[in-house]
Amino acid sequence: WAVTGNAEADGDLGTENHLYVVDSTGARRKLTDGLNVSTPAWSPRGDLIAFLAAVKPDGGRHERVWVVTPDGGSEPRCLTSGFDQNVGGTAITDMRGGHGTRLVWNEAGDRLYFQAAIPGGSQIYSVDLEGNVRPEVEGAFRAVFDFDVRKGVIAFIAGTPWSPADLYVWRDGAETRLSDFNPWLAERDLAIPQSHSFTSTDGLSIEGWLLKPPGFEEGRRYPLVMQVHGGPHAQYGWAFFHEFQVLAGMGLLVFYVNPRGSDGRDEAFKRTVVRDWGGADYQDLMGALDSLIASTEFVDPDRLGIAGGSYGGYMTNWAIGQTRRFRAAVAMRSISNLVSEYSQHDIVPWGRNELGPPPWPDPDELWRRSPIRYVQDITTPLLLTHGEMDLRCAISQAEEMFGALRLLGKEVELVRFPGESHDLSRGGRPDRRVERLARIAGWFEKHLLGGPAVGTEARELETAGTD
Repeated sequence: WAVTGNAEADGDLGTENHLYVVDSTGARRKLTDGLNVSTPAWSPRGDLIAFLAAVKPDGGRHERVWVVTPDGGSEPRCLTSGFDQNVGGTAITDMRGGHGTRLVWNEAGDRLYFQAAIPGGSQIYSVDLEGNVRPEVEGAFRAVFDFDVRKGVIAFIAGTPWSPADLYVWRDGAETRLSDFNPWLAERDLAIPQSHSFTSTDGLSIEGWLLKPPGFEEGRRYPLVMQVHGGPHAQYGWAFFHEFQVLAGMGLLVFYVNPRGSDGRDEAFKRTVVRDWGGADYQDLMGALDSLIASTEFVDPDRLGIAGGSYGGYMTNWAIGQTRRFRAAVAMRSISNLVSEYSQHDIVPWGRNELGPPPWPDPDELWRRSPIRYVQDITTPLLLTHGEMDLRCAISQAEEMFGALRLLGKEVELVRFPGESHDLSRGGRPDRRVERLARIAGWFEKHLLGGPAVGTEARELETAGTD
C-alpha cells in the first residue's frame, strides 16, 4: 500500500512529507524527495500512484497533481504545472470541520478528477496523463466540499450562502440536486451576499462580500463588522456562514474580504503575504473598508467592529493596535506574539517558511509584526475566545493579550473553552459552539448596538456546559 509521512531523523523539523510504498513484509520504498506529499491514490491498474504536493514546499504554496510509478523507476511527474489554481482548495465555512480532499481515477486509469479553488469557491476538474486539464462541473456562486466519480457520473457535496451543503449528481452535462437537508432555511429571512471588488494601494485587485441585515432600509446608517479569515491562505466566498447570519440578523452589516495571500487566485497572489504579515495585507483590508464606506451611504463609520480567527485573529489584534477606528473587536483562536508563538504550535516548519527565520538571536523583525508590541495603543474593547486544547494557536497567545490589556486597565474579556481545539467554531461540541456565538453576538450588541452584553461581570470566563 501507499502511505505518506516522514521516517527520516528529525522529520518533524522539516517541510517534507514523503510517499512510501510498503509491501506485505513491512519493507518500505521511498518514492519522493523534496516534496510535501499528501492524498495518495493508486491507479486502477496499479501502475501509477497519484498524489498532491506543492512544487516547492514553502510558504504560500499551491497544491498540484503528480504521478509516480510504484517501483521507483522514474521521477515523479507534475501533471498540473500549467494549471495555476490550488488543488484541494475551497471556500471556508463554519458549517464544516476538517480540511481533507481527494484524487479520483477514472476506470481506464488515464484521467484524474480533483477539486480546485476558484475566486470565492471551488470547482471540479480533471487532468489526463499528458497534463491537459478540463473543467468537469459547471456552476457558480457555490463551493464544492467533496466528490466522487463512477463511470463518468460525478456525485458531489456543495454549499451556497443560503444552504450549508447538499448532495448533487452531474451526469451527461446536466446537474441534479438530490437533497434538501435544511428546508426550514427557506422560511428564514437570510442575508444574501453582494460581491464587491476593490483596488488596493498598489493596484492589486481585492474581492469582498457584504451582507445586509434582513429588513434593510434605505436612508439608514448601520453598524458594520469586518470579518478576517484564517490561513492566511484560506478564502471567503460563496459559502454559508452561520456566524455571519447571526450578526446580520442582529441588524449588523457583515463585510468580509479576501486580502492578498488568500486562496482562489494564482500562486503569486498567495505568496505576496509571506513574511509580510501586518503589512500590505492590513492595507488591503483597511483600503477595502474605506472604499466601501466612501461608495455607500449606509455604513456608520462611527460604529465599526472587526473579528477573525487564527490568522484572522492575529489581524484583529494587529488592527486594533494600529487604528482606533473600531469600536469593538473579537479575536478567536488568535495570535498575539509572533516571538513566543514561533515554537509553540504544531506546524513549526510551516511557520519558518511563512514568517521567516527563528527569533533567536534577533527577535526584532517578528516582534515588530507582533500585535502585543502595540498593546499600549489599543483602545478598542476586545473579546478573546480560545479553545484550551488548541495546538495550532496556543491559548497562551490569548492569555498574553488578555494579561497585558488587563495590566493596562483596558476593556478585555477572555472566554476559555475547555477541551476544545482550533476547530471549535466548526467542529466543537454543539453547546459550546452555541455559547461561542452568544458571546460574539453579545459583545457586538453591547458595543455597536448599545444593548446588553451576553455573559457575566467576570472578565475571564469559563463557558457553561463544561464537564
